[in-house]
Amino acid sequence: MDRVDIRPITDVATLRAVEQLQQQVWRMPERDVVPYHQLLAAAGAGGVVLAAFLPDGTMIGFCYGFVGLREGQTLLYSHMTAVADQWRGVGVGFLLKRAQREAALARGLERIIWTFDPLQAPNARFNLRKLGAEARRYYVNYYGEMGDELNRGVESDRLEVDWVLTAPRVARMMEEGAMGGANDPAAPDASRADAAPLALETSGDPPRPQQPAALPEGEFVRVAVPDDFGAVRRRDAALARGWRETSRVVFLEYFRRGYAAVDFLRSTPAGFYVLRGASSGDRT
Repeated sequence: MDRVDIRPITDVATLRAVEQLQQQVWRMPERDVVPYHQLLAAAGAGGVVLAAFLPDGTMIGFCYGFVGLREGQTLLYSHMTAVADQWRGVGVGFLLKRAQREAALARGLERIIWTFDPLQAPNARFNLRKLGAEARRYYVNYYGEMGDELNRGVESDRLEVDWVLTAPRVARMMEEGAMGGANDPAAPDASRADAAPLALETSGDPPRPQQPAALPEGEFVRVAVPDDFGAVRRRDAALARGWRETSRVVFLEYFRRGYAAVDFLRSTPAGFYVLRGASSGDRT
C-alpha cells in the first residue's frame, strides 16, 4: 500500500474518471451516477472528494462526502466509497477512510455518518470492526428500488453508522493502521460477545434465517447474516427477500430497545453482528 497515493481531486478530468469508476463498481445505469459537476460543487462547498492512485496515475478507488447537519451538529455525510474489484481486500478502502477522517477533522468536523446494506457482511466487518463505527438507526427501503447490479431485486434497507472521529478506539485503530498493524483488533468485550445469545441464526445451504420465538435480551446479542448475500440473491431471489424481511424485524426491534451494532464477527456460511445493550456503556 506504500505505492498508493490518496489525494483530494477537484479537476474535471479526474472527476469524470470517478463517474467511470462508479459504473465499474456498482454496474449501475448511467442515470444513477453522481455526476462530475455535483462532485465539483460539493468539494467547493467544503465537502471531501478523495481518490486513490497507483504510481502510474491509475485511479483504483474514491470516496465522496458532503457537509450536512444532524440534530444541530455539523458533520460529514459520506455518500460513496468504492474500490476497483481487483484492489479490494488489500487496504485501499482503509486508506481512503483514514484520509477522509483527517480531512473532516481539518474542517473542524468530529463525526461522519453513512449508510450500508446490513446484509453485506464484508461491509459490516469493515465499518464496525476495522473502522470502529457503530449503528443505531435502520431505514426501511431507504433508496427505493435500485437498478444497479449489487442491489437489484431486493428492497434497499440500510443501517446508518456514526463514526465518532475523536473517540479513543477510532483514533487507536487509525494509528495502528498507519503503522502497518493488522487493524483488526478484538473488541474489548469480544469474549462475552462470542457467548451472547443468537437473535437471528442460519441453517441449511444456502443459509436460511432462523428467528427464535422471542428475541433474547442480554448485555450483548448476536444477529446472523449470510457471509455472501450476493450469492444468495443470485441463487434464490425469494430467499434473499426473506433474509431482508426477517432481519429487518430483528434490527428494528433491537434498536427500539436501545441496542447498538458495535462489532461484526465474520464466519462461514454466516457472520454475526454484535449488538450491545443500552446499559452496557460506551465502548468507543
